[in-house]
Amino acid sequence: MNSNKKDVYQWFRSTIPQQRISIGSVNEKVWKFYDYGPKDITPLVFISSGTSEIHYKQFVSLCPKGYRCISIQFSPYDTIQGWCRGFDRFLDRLELDKVHLFGSSLGGYLAQCYYQQKPSRVLSMILNNTFSDTQYYHDNSSCSAMFSILPEFMLKRIILSNFPQGLLDADIAETVDFMVDQIENLSQEELASRLTLNCSPSGVINPSVGLENITIIDSLDATSVPERLREEVYKYYPQAKIALLKTGGDFCYISRSDELNVHIQVHLRQYGLDPVNNISNSNNNNSNSNSSNGDGNHSFEIESKGKSIKESDIIQ
Repeated sequence: MNSNKKDVYQWFRSTIPQQRISIGSVNEKVWKFYDYGPKDITPLVFISSGTSEIHYKQFVSLCPKGYRCISIQFSPYDTIQGWCRGFDRFLDRLELDKVHLFGSSLGGYLAQCYYQQKPSRVLSMILNNTFSDTQYYHDNSSCSAMFSILPEFMLKRIILSNFPQGLLDADIAETVDFMVDQIENLSQEELASRLTLNCSPSGVINPSVGLENITIIDSLDATSVPERLREEVYKYYPQAKIALLKTGGDFCYISRSDELNVHIQVHLRQYGLDPVNNISNSNNNNSNSNSSNGDGNHSFEIESKGKSIKESDIIQ
């Protein structure tokens, strides 16, 4: 990671504290997460198979504009139904009646499964390089029944074998290195759970019913999700809006974060969430509260945990 990107990541780590919530009493489940932005805004919840830190570029771009972002690192579950119940209780603990969901890869599949069970709680979804059926992964995994007992190093080897290799674009190569480091922060139980969920033989039932509030963001270059599976997602959701990134690979939310963040803002604007515009309009009505930088762009700030953060404070 070059020094500039490292500075952005360190800003995120030093400014936004990671939080934990325990769910259950007999079989306690600990969910780790980052939550930042105005509490009166319906949040965008990021779901992935990695750590809660991997969406840091969405936080440093969107939160200063007035969006609320939550990135989760879910506790180990061995069934889709168990994960959905756990996620529902997680939202209960945060007192969130409704949310927007962003899911990439396995996270996108989990988001779809949750939407299917609790459609009234999900206002919209953004799906990124994901799939709607896990049968392919089940058929191509020779040891899916043994993930829970495999040692940590073997589980990491299985996951890393699907990471891009060979000659890569510089940004993508740095992103892959970052994601490899993040895998090191997952425990054996977390790794086994993610592989188990990914290879469970199940699919989204009646996917096209009532699902119109969806944007699909995919990379056109090589990803670990086969093209056939991504095309199935398009067929499942014919009403979805589709945004295609020329490059970016599996982790385009890092390697092509600027493009992806624009698509996120366009998506949320459809559902009345456009805090930057609202602030601009308010500022236009009150010139005393209107501030701008040298190029005429407005500077916005948010308050959280006693800290005032301006967009211009973040190193780009």
